[in-house]
Amino acid sequence: MSFDVFDRSVRPRGHETPSGRELDTWYRRMLATARDRQARAASNRRLTPGELEDLARRVFDEFREQALNEGVRLPATMLPRLLGDLSGLGPLLALAQDPGVEDLAVNYGHMYVYRTGEGWIYHGPTPEGFGDGLRVLMDASGYRPPRPDVPIADAMLQVTVPMPDGKIVRAGLRINYLMPPASPYGDVITVRFARYRSEIPAEPLSLITASRLPPARKPPYEPRAFPDGRGVLSPEAANYLLALLYHGQPVVVAGSTGSGKTFTATLLLQNVLNLYPQGKLRLFVVEDTSEILLNGWGGDPTDDTGNVVYTLTRPAPVGGEGPPPVTMYDLIRAALRSRPHGIVVGEARGPEAWELIRATATGHGYSVFSIHATGAEQVWPRFLQAVQAHPDVRHLTPGQVAQAFAEGVAAVVFLVRHPEHGQVALTVAEVSPVVERAAARPALTPLFVFDPGAGRVVPTGNRPLRMTERDLNLPGNLFVRRRTL
Repeated sequence: MSFDVFDRSVRPRGHETPSGRELDTWYRRMLATARDRQARAASNRRLTPGELEDLARRVFDEFREQALNEGVRLPATMLPRLLGDLSGLGPLLALAQDPGVEDLAVNYGHMYVYRTGEGWIYHGPTPEGFGDGLRVLMDASGYRPPRPDVPIADAMLQVTVPMPDGKIVRAGLRINYLMPPASPYGDVITVRFARYRSEIPAEPLSLITASRLPPARKPPYEPRAFPDGRGVLSPEAANYLLALLYHGQPVVVAGSTGSGKTFTATLLLQNVLNLYPQGKLRLFVVEDTSEILLNGWGGDPTDDTGNVVYTLTRPAPVGGEGPPPVTMYDLIRAALRSRPHGIVVGEARGPEAWELIRATATGHGYSVFSIHATGAEQVWPRFLQAVQAHPDVRHLTPGQVAQAFAEGVAAVVFLVRHPEHGQVALTVAEVSPVVERAAARPALTPLFVFDPGAGRVVPTGNRPLRMTERDLNLPGNLFVRRRTL
Protein backbone atom coordinates (compact mmCIF):
# COMPACT_ATOMS: atom_id res chain seq x y z
CA MET A 1 0.00 0.00 0.00
CA SER A 2 1.54 3.35 -0.99
CA PHE A 3 0.94 6.74 0.56
CA ASP A 4 1.52 10.08 -1.10
CA VAL A 5 3.20 11.46 2.01
CA PHE A 6 6.92 12.17 2.01
CA ASP A 7 9.26 12.75 4.89
CA ARG A 8 11.32 15.79 3.87
CA SER A 9 13.19 16.35 7.12
CA VAL A 10 16.97 16.11 7.24
CA ARG A 11 18.24 12.62 8.07
CA PRO A 12 20.45 12.72 11.22
CA ARG A 13 23.99 11.53 10.87
CA GLY A 14 24.87 8.06 12.03
CA HIS A 15 21.54 6.55 11.08
CA GLU A 16 21.25 4.13 8.21
CA THR A 17 18.76 4.27 5.40
CA PRO A 18 16.75 1.12 6.09
CA SER A 19 15.91 -1.32 3.32
CA GLY A 20 12.33 -2.04 2.33
CA ARG A 21 12.48 -5.46 4.00
CA GLU A 22 13.79 -3.93 7.22
CA LEU A 23 11.06 -1.30 7.24
CA ASP A 24 8.43 -4.00 6.72
CA THR A 25 9.80 -5.89 9.73
CA TRP A 26 9.62 -2.79 11.92
CA TYR A 27 6.13 -2.00 10.67
CA ARG A 28 4.78 -5.50 11.30
CA ARG A 29 6.04 -5.37 14.89
CA MET A 30 4.58 -1.89 15.33
CA LEU A 31 1.19 -2.90 13.92
CA ALA A 32 1.00 -6.03 16.09
CA THR A 33 1.69 -3.97 19.22
CA ALA A 34 -0.83 -1.30 18.23
CA ARG A 35 -3.55 -3.84 17.48
CA ASP A 36 -2.97 -5.59 20.78
CA ARG A 37 -3.37 -2.30 22.67
CA GLN A 38 -6.38 -1.37 20.56
CA ALA A 39 -8.07 -4.69 21.40
CA ARG A 40 -7.45 -4.23 25.12
CA ALA A 41 -8.57 -0.60 25.12
CA ALA A 42 -11.70 -1.40 23.11
CA SER A 43 -12.77 -4.41 25.18
CA ASN A 44 -15.49 -2.38 26.89
CA ARG A 45 -16.24 0.35 24.38
CA ARG A 46 -15.33 1.49 20.89
CA LEU A 47 -12.47 3.98 20.70
CA THR A 48 -13.23 7.42 19.34
CA PRO A 49 -11.24 8.62 16.29
CA GLY A 50 -9.23 10.91 18.57
CA GLU A 51 -8.39 8.11 21.00
CA LEU A 52 -7.37 5.84 18.15
CA GLU A 53 -5.13 8.54 16.74
CA ASP A 54 -3.49 9.07 20.14
CA LEU A 55 -2.86 5.34 20.49
CA ALA A 56 -1.27 5.19 17.02
CA ARG A 57 0.96 8.18 17.81
CA ARG A 58 2.16 6.71 21.10
CA VAL A 59 3.05 3.37 19.53
CA PHE A 60 4.76 5.07 16.59
CA ASP A 61 6.81 7.31 18.88
CA GLU A 62 7.90 4.30 20.96
CA PHE A 63 9.03 2.32 17.93
CA ARG A 64 10.69 5.34 16.33
CA GLU A 65 12.78 5.81 19.49
CA GLN A 66 13.65 2.09 19.58
CA ALA A 67 14.70 2.23 15.94
CA LEU A 68 16.86 5.32 16.49
CA ASN A 69 18.65 3.54 19.30
CA GLU A 70 19.51 0.82 16.79
CA GLY A 71 20.66 3.32 14.19
CA VAL A 72 17.52 3.17 12.03
CA ARG A 73 15.25 6.09 11.25
CA LEU A 74 11.60 5.20 10.58
CA PRO A 75 9.86 7.45 8.02
CA ALA A 76 6.95 9.62 9.11
CA THR A 77 4.79 7.90 6.49
CA MET A 78 4.44 4.96 8.87
CA LEU A 79 2.13 6.93 11.15
CA PRO A 80 -0.74 7.49 8.67
CA ARG A 81 -0.22 3.94 7.43
CA LEU A 82 -0.54 2.65 11.00
CA LEU A 83 -3.63 4.74 11.68
CA GLY A 84 -5.14 3.58 8.40
CA ASP A 85 -4.65 -0.09 9.26
CA LEU A 86 -6.03 0.37 12.78
CA SER A 87 -9.12 2.25 11.60
CA GLY A 88 -9.69 0.18 8.46
CA LEU A 89 -9.58 3.35 6.36
CA GLY A 90 -6.22 2.51 4.73
CA PRO A 91 -6.33 4.08 1.25
CA LEU A 92 -8.86 6.68 2.35
CA LEU A 93 -6.44 8.34 4.76
CA ALA A 94 -3.82 8.66 2.06
CA LEU A 95 -6.37 10.40 -0.16
CA ALA A 96 -7.69 12.50 2.74
CA GLN A 97 -4.16 13.87 3.18
CA ASP A 98 -4.23 15.24 -0.37
CA PRO A 99 -6.17 18.55 -0.41
CA GLY A 100 -6.60 18.28 -4.18
CA VAL A 101 -8.74 15.14 -3.90
CA GLU A 102 -12.44 15.89 -3.49
CA ASP A 103 -14.06 12.48 -4.10
CA LEU A 104 -13.25 8.80 -4.40
CA ALA A 105 -15.28 6.43 -6.57
CA VAL A 106 -15.07 2.65 -6.33
CA ASN A 107 -16.59 1.05 -9.43
CA TYR A 108 -16.51 -2.71 -8.83
CA GLY A 109 -12.80 -3.56 -9.08
CA HIS A 110 -11.47 -0.11 -10.00
CA MET A 111 -11.07 3.28 -8.34
CA TYR A 112 -11.28 6.86 -9.60
CA VAL A 113 -10.50 10.09 -7.76
CA TYR A 114 -11.90 13.53 -8.49
CA ARG A 115 -9.10 16.11 -8.40
CA THR A 116 -9.75 19.84 -8.24
CA GLY A 117 -9.12 21.39 -11.63
CA GLU A 118 -8.67 17.99 -13.32
CA GLY A 119 -11.91 16.08 -12.75
CA TRP A 120 -12.09 12.30 -12.56
CA ILE A 121 -8.78 10.42 -12.89
CA TYR A 122 -8.16 6.68 -12.80
CA HIS A 123 -6.52 5.70 -9.49
CA GLY A 124 -5.95 1.97 -9.84
CA PRO A 125 -7.46 -1.38 -8.81
CA THR A 126 -9.64 -1.51 -5.69
CA PRO A 127 -7.70 -3.01 -2.73
CA GLU A 128 -8.95 -6.42 -1.67
CA GLY A 129 -11.37 -6.25 1.25
CA PHE A 130 -11.93 -2.49 0.87
CA GLY A 131 -15.72 -2.76 0.85
CA ASP A 132 -15.77 -5.26 3.71
CA GLY A 133 -13.73 -2.93 5.89
CA LEU A 134 -15.92 0.04 5.06
CA ARG A 135 -19.12 -1.87 5.93
CA VAL A 136 -17.61 -2.82 9.30
CA LEU A 137 -16.75 0.83 9.97
CA MET A 138 -20.24 1.96 9.01
CA ASP A 139 -21.77 -0.58 11.38
CA ALA A 140 -19.38 0.36 14.21
CA SER A 141 -20.27 4.04 13.72
CA GLY A 142 -23.99 3.39 14.12
CA TYR A 143 -24.94 3.36 10.43
CA ARG A 144 -26.74 0.53 8.72
CA PRO A 145 -24.35 -1.01 6.19
CA PRO A 146 -25.80 -2.25 2.90
CA ARG A 147 -27.02 -5.82 2.67
CA PRO A 148 -28.74 -7.82 -0.07
CA ASP A 149 -32.27 -7.03 1.13
CA VAL A 150 -31.49 -3.29 1.52
CA PRO A 151 -28.60 -2.78 -0.92
CA ILE A 152 -28.32 1.04 -0.75
CA ALA A 153 -26.84 2.79 2.30
CA ASP A 154 -25.43 6.18 3.31
CA ALA A 155 -23.13 7.20 6.14
CA MET A 156 -21.13 10.17 7.41
CA LEU A 157 -17.93 9.14 9.22
CA GLN A 158 -15.67 11.51 11.13
CA VAL A 159 -11.95 10.68 11.07
CA THR A 160 -8.73 12.36 12.14
CA VAL A 161 -5.91 12.50 9.62
CA PRO A 162 -2.31 13.02 10.80
CA MET A 163 -0.35 15.15 8.34
CA PRO A 164 3.41 14.90 7.68
CA ASP A 165 4.01 18.23 9.45
CA GLY A 166 2.51 16.82 12.66
CA LYS A 167 -0.79 18.71 12.44
CA ILE A 168 -4.14 16.97 12.75
CA VAL A 169 -6.84 17.50 10.15
CA ARG A 170 -10.36 16.44 10.94
CA ALA A 171 -12.16 15.03 7.92
CA GLY A 172 -15.69 13.93 7.19
CA LEU A 173 -16.31 11.03 4.85
CA ARG A 174 -19.73 11.13 3.22
CA ILE A 175 -20.33 7.62 1.90
CA ASN A 176 -22.86 6.32 -0.57
CA TYR A 177 -22.74 2.53 -0.94
CA LEU A 178 -24.54 0.29 -3.44
CA MET A 179 -24.14 -3.47 -3.52
CA PRO A 180 -25.80 -6.31 -5.47
CA PRO A 181 -28.55 -6.61 -6.56
CA ALA A 182 -28.82 -2.79 -6.95
CA SER A 183 -25.38 -2.79 -8.61
CA PRO A 184 -25.40 -6.26 -10.18
CA TYR A 185 -21.68 -6.42 -11.07
CA GLY A 186 -20.29 -5.62 -7.62
CA ASP A 187 -19.99 -2.89 -4.99
CA VAL A 188 -20.19 0.76 -6.01
CA ILE A 189 -18.90 3.19 -3.38
CA THR A 190 -18.57 6.96 -3.49
CA VAL A 191 -16.70 8.84 -0.75
CA ARG A 192 -16.85 12.62 -0.62
CA PHE A 193 -14.17 14.29 1.50
CA ALA A 194 -14.93 17.22 3.77
CA ARG A 195 -11.84 18.60 5.50
CA TYR A 196 -11.92 20.91 8.51
CA ARG A 197 -9.13 23.08 9.85
CA SER A 198 -7.87 22.17 13.32
CA GLU A 199 -6.99 25.78 14.15
CA ILE A 200 -8.72 29.10 13.64
CA PRO A 201 -6.90 31.27 11.08
CA ALA A 202 -5.64 34.64 12.25
CA GLU A 203 -7.62 36.34 9.47
CA PRO A 204 -10.76 34.39 8.58
CA LEU A 205 -11.27 34.06 4.84
CA SER A 206 -14.11 35.89 3.17
CA LEU A 207 -15.87 35.15 -0.08
CA ILE A 208 -13.76 37.92 -1.62
CA THR A 209 -10.34 36.67 -0.51
CA ALA A 210 -11.00 32.92 -0.73
CA SER A 211 -9.29 31.17 -3.64
CA ARG A 212 -11.48 29.97 -6.48
CA LEU A 213 -11.58 26.29 -7.32
CA PRO A 214 -10.18 25.98 -10.85
CA PRO A 215 -12.50 24.40 -13.43
CA ALA A 216 -11.81 21.19 -15.28
CA ARG A 217 -11.36 22.72 -18.73
CA LYS A 218 -12.35 21.13 -22.03
CA PRO A 219 -11.91 22.18 -25.67
CA PRO A 220 -14.88 23.38 -27.77
CA TYR A 221 -16.97 20.82 -29.58
CA GLU A 222 -15.64 19.91 -33.00
CA PRO A 223 -18.30 18.72 -35.49
CA ARG A 224 -17.92 15.07 -36.46
CA ALA A 225 -17.54 14.04 -40.10
CA PHE A 226 -20.26 11.39 -40.17
CA PRO A 227 -21.00 9.60 -43.49
CA ASP A 228 -24.11 10.93 -45.18
CA GLY A 229 -25.96 7.65 -45.37
CA ARG A 230 -29.47 6.49 -44.58
CA GLY A 231 -29.13 6.11 -40.81
CA VAL A 232 -31.52 6.81 -37.95
CA LEU A 233 -30.11 10.35 -37.83
CA SER A 234 -28.49 12.57 -40.44
CA PRO A 235 -24.97 13.97 -39.86
CA GLU A 236 -26.49 17.39 -39.16
CA ALA A 237 -28.98 16.11 -36.57
CA ALA A 238 -26.37 13.86 -34.97
CA ASN A 239 -23.90 16.74 -34.60
CA TYR A 240 -26.58 18.92 -33.04
CA LEU A 241 -27.50 16.31 -30.43
CA LEU A 242 -23.86 15.46 -29.67
CA ALA A 243 -22.99 19.13 -29.28
CA LEU A 244 -25.85 19.53 -26.81
CA LEU A 245 -24.74 16.54 -24.75
CA TYR A 246 -21.09 17.64 -24.94
CA HIS A 247 -22.15 20.93 -23.36
CA GLY A 248 -24.15 19.17 -20.66
CA GLN A 249 -27.61 19.68 -22.14
CA PRO A 250 -29.97 16.71 -21.49
CA VAL A 251 -31.82 14.91 -24.28
CA VAL A 252 -35.05 12.86 -24.19
CA VAL A 253 -35.40 9.98 -26.65
CA ALA A 254 -39.07 9.14 -27.26
CA GLY A 255 -40.92 6.62 -29.33
CA SER A 256 -43.16 3.59 -29.30
CA THR A 257 -42.14 0.00 -28.56
CA GLY A 258 -39.52 -1.25 -31.02
CA SER A 259 -38.72 2.22 -32.38
CA GLY A 260 -35.08 2.02 -31.30
CA LYS A 261 -35.02 4.24 -28.19
CA THR A 262 -32.38 2.24 -26.29
CA PHE A 263 -30.32 1.67 -29.44
CA THR A 264 -30.24 5.39 -30.28
CA ALA A 265 -29.59 6.48 -26.71
CA THR A 266 -26.66 4.07 -26.44
CA LEU A 267 -25.09 5.34 -29.66
CA LEU A 268 -25.49 8.97 -28.60
CA LEU A 269 -23.90 8.28 -25.23
CA GLN A 270 -21.01 6.31 -26.67
CA ASN A 271 -20.23 9.05 -29.16
CA VAL A 272 -20.20 11.61 -26.35
CA LEU A 273 -17.92 9.42 -24.24
CA ASN A 274 -15.57 9.12 -27.23
CA LEU A 275 -15.10 12.90 -27.15
CA TYR A 276 -13.47 12.72 -23.70
CA PRO A 277 -10.47 10.86 -22.30
CA GLN A 278 -11.47 7.52 -20.78
CA GLY A 279 -13.08 7.97 -17.38
CA LYS A 280 -13.53 11.76 -17.47
CA LEU A 281 -17.31 11.48 -17.76
CA ARG A 282 -18.94 9.63 -14.86
CA LEU A 283 -22.32 8.22 -15.87
CA PHE A 284 -24.92 6.21 -13.92
CA VAL A 285 -27.03 3.83 -15.98
CA VAL A 286 -30.37 2.92 -14.38
CA GLU A 287 -32.45 0.15 -15.98
CA ASP A 288 -34.97 -2.59 -15.27
CA THR A 289 -32.97 -5.05 -17.38
CA SER A 290 -29.36 -4.62 -18.44
CA GLU A 291 -29.36 -3.38 -22.05
CA ILE A 292 -26.98 -0.40 -22.18
CA LEU A 293 -23.26 -1.20 -22.11
CA LEU A 294 -20.71 1.50 -22.94
CA ASN A 295 -16.99 1.78 -23.66
CA GLY A 296 -16.94 -1.78 -24.97
CA TRP A 297 -17.32 -3.14 -21.44
CA GLY A 298 -18.44 -6.76 -21.45
CA GLY A 299 -19.83 -7.15 -17.94
CA ASP A 300 -16.65 -8.43 -16.26
CA PRO A 301 -16.33 -6.56 -12.92
CA THR A 302 -12.56 -6.99 -12.98
CA ASP A 303 -12.38 -4.85 -16.12
CA ASP A 304 -12.45 -1.06 -15.93
CA THR A 305 -15.85 0.32 -16.96
CA GLY A 306 -14.40 3.73 -17.80
CA ASN A 307 -16.20 5.32 -14.81
CA VAL A 308 -19.64 4.17 -15.97
CA VAL A 309 -21.78 2.61 -13.22
CA TYR A 310 -24.55 0.13 -14.02
CA THR A 311 -27.52 -0.31 -11.68
CA LEU A 312 -30.72 -2.35 -11.85
CA THR A 313 -34.11 -2.11 -10.23
CA ARG A 314 -35.64 -4.99 -8.25
CA PRO A 315 -39.38 -5.63 -8.59
CA ALA A 316 -41.71 -5.78 -5.63
CA PRO A 317 -42.08 -9.27 -4.14
CA VAL A 318 -45.02 -11.35 -5.28
CA GLY A 319 -47.67 -11.58 -2.58
CA GLY A 320 -45.87 -9.02 -0.42
CA GLU A 321 -43.36 -11.52 0.98
CA GLY A 322 -39.68 -11.01 0.29
CA PRO A 323 -37.17 -8.17 0.18
CA PRO A 324 -38.49 -4.69 -0.60
CA PRO A 325 -38.26 -3.40 -4.19
CA VAL A 326 -35.42 -1.27 -5.49
CA THR A 327 -37.02 1.35 -7.72
CA MET A 328 -35.60 3.70 -10.34
CA TYR A 329 -36.48 6.46 -7.90
CA ASP A 330 -34.18 4.85 -5.29
CA LEU A 331 -31.32 4.39 -7.76
CA ILE A 332 -31.50 7.91 -9.15
CA ARG A 333 -31.42 9.40 -5.66
CA ALA A 334 -28.39 7.22 -4.86
CA ALA A 335 -26.72 8.31 -8.12
CA LEU A 336 -27.15 11.97 -7.19
CA ARG A 337 -24.98 11.35 -4.11
CA SER A 338 -22.23 9.86 -6.26
CA ARG A 339 -21.05 12.92 -8.22
CA PRO A 340 -22.11 11.79 -11.70
CA HIS A 341 -21.93 14.00 -14.75
CA GLY A 342 -25.12 12.42 -16.00
CA ILE A 343 -27.79 9.80 -15.39
CA VAL A 344 -29.03 7.44 -18.08
CA VAL A 345 -32.44 5.83 -17.65
CA GLY A 346 -33.68 3.02 -19.88
CA GLU A 347 -37.26 4.25 -19.70
CA ALA A 348 -38.82 6.76 -17.31
CA ARG A 349 -42.42 5.98 -16.52
CA GLY A 350 -42.98 7.01 -12.90
CA PRO A 351 -41.78 9.41 -10.17
CA GLU A 352 -38.18 8.85 -11.25
CA ALA A 353 -38.89 11.12 -14.22
CA TRP A 354 -39.25 14.07 -11.84
CA GLU A 355 -35.99 13.19 -10.08
CA LEU A 356 -34.27 13.21 -13.47
CA ILE A 357 -35.54 16.70 -14.19
CA ARG A 358 -34.37 17.91 -10.81
CA ALA A 359 -30.99 16.26 -11.43
CA THR A 360 -30.51 18.12 -14.69
CA ALA A 361 -31.30 21.37 -12.89
CA THR A 362 -28.48 20.71 -10.42
CA GLY A 363 -25.75 20.27 -13.01
CA HIS A 364 -26.11 16.61 -14.06
CA GLY A 365 -26.57 17.59 -17.67
CA TYR A 366 -24.95 14.67 -19.48
CA SER A 367 -28.23 12.82 -19.11
CA VAL A 368 -30.35 10.84 -21.51
CA PHE A 369 -33.63 9.14 -20.71
CA SER A 370 -36.23 7.55 -22.90
CA ILE A 371 -39.97 7.80 -22.62
CA HIS A 372 -42.79 5.95 -24.36
CA ALA A 373 -44.81 8.28 -26.60
CA THR A 374 -46.67 8.23 -29.92
CA GLY A 375 -45.39 11.60 -31.16
CA ALA A 376 -43.07 14.45 -30.25
CA GLU A 377 -46.01 16.51 -29.00
CA GLN A 378 -47.11 13.58 -26.83
CA VAL A 379 -43.84 13.58 -24.84
CA TRP A 380 -45.05 16.34 -22.56
CA PRO A 381 -48.47 14.84 -21.57
CA ARG A 382 -46.81 11.45 -21.12
CA PHE A 383 -44.19 13.02 -18.86
CA LEU A 384 -46.80 14.92 -16.88
CA GLN A 385 -48.76 11.73 -16.34
CA ALA A 386 -45.65 9.87 -15.16
CA VAL A 387 -44.49 12.45 -12.61
CA GLN A 388 -47.88 12.77 -10.92
CA ALA A 389 -46.88 9.84 -8.69
CA HIS A 390 -44.07 11.89 -7.16
CA PRO A 391 -45.12 13.39 -3.80
CA ASP A 392 -43.46 16.74 -4.55
CA VAL A 393 -45.43 17.16 -7.79
CA ARG A 394 -48.86 16.83 -6.24
CA HIS A 395 -48.70 20.41 -4.98
CA LEU A 396 -47.46 21.89 -8.26
CA THR A 397 -49.53 23.24 -11.14
CA PRO A 398 -49.05 21.84 -14.67
CA GLY A 399 -47.42 25.15 -15.57
CA GLN A 400 -44.82 24.76 -12.82
CA VAL A 401 -44.05 21.21 -13.91
CA ALA A 402 -43.84 22.38 -17.53
CA GLN A 403 -41.34 25.08 -16.55
CA ALA A 404 -39.18 22.52 -14.76
CA PHE A 405 -39.28 20.28 -17.83
CA ALA A 406 -38.40 23.19 -20.11
CA GLU A 407 -35.45 24.18 -17.96
CA GLY A 408 -34.19 20.59 -17.58
CA VAL A 409 -34.52 19.17 -21.13
CA ALA A 410 -32.78 20.71 -24.13
CA ALA A 411 -34.08 18.54 -26.96
CA VAL A 412 -36.49 15.73 -27.79
CA VAL A 413 -35.80 13.03 -30.37
CA PHE A 414 -38.89 11.16 -31.55
CA LEU A 415 -38.29 7.79 -33.24
CA VAL A 416 -40.58 5.63 -35.33
CA ARG A 417 -40.34 2.34 -37.19
CA HIS A 418 -41.28 3.58 -40.64
CA PRO A 419 -43.04 0.96 -42.83
CA GLU A 420 -40.75 1.76 -45.77
CA HIS A 421 -37.57 3.23 -44.27
CA GLY A 422 -37.31 1.36 -40.97
CA GLN A 423 -36.13 3.01 -37.75
CA VAL A 424 -35.77 6.76 -38.26
CA ALA A 425 -35.87 9.96 -36.21
CA LEU A 426 -39.15 11.52 -37.29
CA THR A 427 -38.47 14.73 -35.34
CA VAL A 428 -35.56 16.35 -33.55
CA ALA A 429 -36.96 19.33 -31.67
CA GLU A 430 -35.50 21.99 -29.40
CA VAL A 431 -37.31 22.58 -26.11
CA SER A 432 -37.77 26.27 -25.36
CA PRO A 433 -36.50 27.15 -21.85
CA VAL A 434 -39.48 29.48 -21.32
CA VAL A 435 -43.09 28.32 -20.98
CA GLU A 436 -45.95 30.60 -21.86
CA ARG A 437 -48.17 30.87 -18.81
CA ALA A 438 -51.39 30.50 -20.81
CA ALA A 439 -50.18 27.37 -22.64
CA ALA A 440 -48.90 25.62 -19.50
CA ARG A 441 -46.83 23.26 -21.63
CA PRO A 442 -43.28 23.29 -23.03
CA ALA A 443 -42.85 24.65 -26.55
CA LEU A 444 -41.08 22.37 -29.04
CA THR A 445 -39.43 23.80 -32.17
CA PRO A 446 -38.63 21.17 -34.83
CA LEU A 447 -35.06 21.62 -36.10
CA PHE A 448 -34.85 18.39 -38.11
CA VAL A 449 -37.59 16.16 -39.54
CA PHE A 450 -37.66 13.00 -41.62
CA ASP A 451 -38.39 13.60 -45.31
CA PRO A 452 -39.84 10.41 -46.85
CA GLY A 453 -39.13 11.66 -50.37
CA ALA A 454 -35.44 12.20 -49.62
CA GLY A 455 -35.31 9.16 -47.37
CA ARG A 456 -33.34 11.03 -44.70
CA VAL A 457 -33.54 13.46 -41.80
CA VAL A 458 -33.26 17.06 -43.05
CA PRO A 459 -33.17 20.55 -41.49
CA THR A 460 -36.42 22.50 -41.23
CA GLY A 461 -34.75 25.90 -41.49
CA ASN A 462 -35.45 26.74 -37.84
CA ARG A 463 -32.39 27.75 -35.89
CA PRO A 464 -31.74 26.82 -32.26
CA LEU A 465 -32.33 29.56 -29.71
CA ARG A 466 -31.68 27.79 -26.44
CA MET A 467 -28.04 27.27 -27.40
CA THR A 468 -27.10 28.97 -30.68
CA GLU A 469 -24.74 27.68 -33.35
CA ARG A 470 -22.01 29.82 -31.80
CA ASP A 471 -22.67 28.38 -28.33
CA LEU A 472 -22.43 24.85 -29.72
CA ASN A 473 -19.54 25.65 -32.10
CA LEU A 474 -21.58 24.40 -35.06
CA PRO A 475 -21.59 25.87 -38.59
CA GLY A 476 -24.66 27.92 -39.42
CA ASN A 477 -25.39 25.95 -42.60
CA LEU A 478 -26.09 22.88 -40.44
CA PHE A 479 -29.64 24.19 -39.95
CA VAL A 480 -30.28 25.53 -43.46
CA ARG A 481 -33.42 24.14 -45.07
CA ARG A 482 -32.84 22.08 -48.19
CA ARG A 483 -34.88 22.34 -51.37
CA THR A 484 -35.93 18.68 -51.20
CA LEU A 485 -38.06 19.41 -48.16
